[in-house]
Amino acid sequence: MNNISDIFRALFSMIGVVLAILEPTLPYILICTLLILADCYTAWQLGKRVKKAHPKKVRKDGHKFASSHFGKVLITLIKSYFLVVVAYFIQNNITDGLPIDLTKIAAGAICFWQLWSILENESSCNGAKWARTLQKILVDKTERHFDIDLSELDSKEE
Repeated sequence: MNNISDIFRALFSMIGVVLAILEPTLPYILICTLLILADCYTAWQLGKRVKKAHPKKVRKDGHKFASSHFGKVLITLIKSYFLVVVAYFIQNNITDGLPIDLTKIAAGAICFWQLWSILENESSCNGAKWARTLQKILVDKTERHFDIDLSELDSKEE
């Protein structure tokens, strides 16, 4: 019994050490996580809009969140966490004399990337005036995510 207790004590000690080392990055990781999850939600909403607008062009389960998509989300989260943590270690151990906060720059880049993707999701397959205005700058994700050729649809509508 004492042996198992020692194993748990060592395990929780290691977890505590890792959390203590990574604690300064946790606010950045939390913000990035929230934006990545918001991007997933807006992509799901886009799937529902596309299914409603083009029901014959989208697979029956085209708007559902599949396990392969969950895997991509996990990979994105891991890459984002890795970037923030590595930026923190570089800042504290290599560029500690420079007046640049690399952790904030890394988290800011991730947040910008996710916000851009959220705007693309929200403006895609959306007839609102603000969405059409944004489409002049952003990519319409309808084609890329749902294998719909929008040029065919546009020529039929006109």
